[in-house]
Amino acid sequence: MNSQARPQVDVEIEPVALWSIAMLRIAMELKRPEAPGLDEIIDGVVAKMGIDKAHFEKYLAEHLGTLREAARARGYAP
Repeated sequence: MNSQARPQVDVEIEPVALWSIAMLRIAMELKRPEAPGLDEIIDGVVAKMGIDKAHFEKYLAEHLGTLREAARARGYAP
């Protein structure tokens, strides 16, 4: 067994990648039976992930059409 500690590497992740992960976390939270409202979920996720909420909300607004299309295609929205 190797007793050497792994070197710590600082990796910068592109904001879009973080926002995609945040969207996944939000979707997972929404599936919980006792889930709070969407705004509360978003606030909690961006706080835990250290994401700038204003930039994330802009990203959501820009991709809302795509999200709605995907939901309709899968039968989740009228």
